[in-house]
Amino acid sequence: MSSKETSLFFPNLNGVRFIAAFWVIVHHIEQFKEKFGYDNQLFYTRFIRLIGPLSVFLFFVLSGFLITSLLLVEKERTNTINIKSFYMRRVLRIWPLYYLTVFLGLIILPQIPYLSIAGETEIIKVNFTEKLILYLLILPNIVTGVFKHIPYLSQNWSIGVEEQFYYFWPWVIRQTKATKLLTAMLIFFALFYLTRSLTVIYMSETGWWKYLNEFIKSLRITCMILGAIGAYFTYFKLNSKFVQFIFHGGFQIFIYLTLILMLYFGIYLSGINQEIYALIFTLILMNLAKNPASVLSLENPVFNYLGKISYGMYMYHTIAVVIGVKISHSYGNSNFVSYPISFVLTIFISALSYEYFEKPFLRIKDKFTTVKSGSK
Repeated sequence: MSSKETSLFFPNLNGVRFIAAFWVIVHHIEQFKEKFGYDNQLFYTRFIRLIGPLSVFLFFVLSGFLITSLLLVEKERTNTINIKSFYMRRVLRIWPLYYLTVFLGLIILPQIPYLSIAGETEIIKVNFTEKLILYLLILPNIVTGVFKHIPYLSQNWSIGVEEQFYYFWPWVIRQTKATKLLTAMLIFFALFYLTRSLTVIYMSETGWWKYLNEFIKSLRITCMILGAIGAYFTYFKLNSKFVQFIFHGGFQIFIYLTLILMLYFGIYLSGINQEIYALIFTLILMNLAKNPASVLSLENPVFNYLGKISYGMYMYHTIAVVIGVKISHSYGNSNFVSYPISFVLTIFISALSYEYFEKPFLRIKDKFTTVKSGSK
């Protein structure tokens, strides 16, 4: 990767974003069918239960990979990392849509009877001030952990985790020499893994401890660091035997088959599940983003566009899903109604949001961009 390049292009990553958003939507369609008591729901099948969380893990790995790649190039070009510009880019990309959905979820949507969810909408006002403060502080993962499902806002938990990763990661990249960077990444990986594991085993889940407990358990920093390690190897070790082995066609097929079989059999590995799947996703992303001989290509206009609006798809989709599932009730709970309506409405809302709400902030964001990415 040359420092003389004017911008970076990572092929296939928009396609990855769309696929991750697609499976999150499928997971929630089945979840809401279960919530509304539909007999044809598949929510308790192992595949459906796995695919939603795993798709979010994929988003985390992708974020770690892409952000680290961009930071490494910026450091090479400028010999530092502009921390202020980094945070301005994150604020302008993430905060507007995040706070809009918080406003909608806490203030507007609970007033619309058709969008009411029994057992959830009516308790939004319980501990409302506490929930509001946590959302405003971008700690939605604590809200979801302590108060469980908040209609149309539960998906925001992952935005909090990403923000918490961003609080310290650019400092790590800026302050660490290239020769020490992999060691630093592994140390942070071990630190977060052990902290989460010890929390699960030893920390109380009662009283005020539950807030810290739920916060630590929600962190998926290990997934993001695995993505960052993938970025390290494709940046510094692209021509090494290790990376070329990962790029080998036979190894790619092995990884894809392993993932398919694990999903088919619903394999869940207690204690290391997120790390094992995140490692597989990292190996796949390394090939998709940097291997010219990738056996899989996701580069096409449809995937590129849907990946571009995938942030909106992720943030708005529960509104569309509830509408789609409720409408399908009039047609015998038909999947031929719930699925098309859910997806079409999600894409429609997200496209409008991207064009008329997010783009003005993205134009401002570009003013703080040191290294442009063709996929974000």
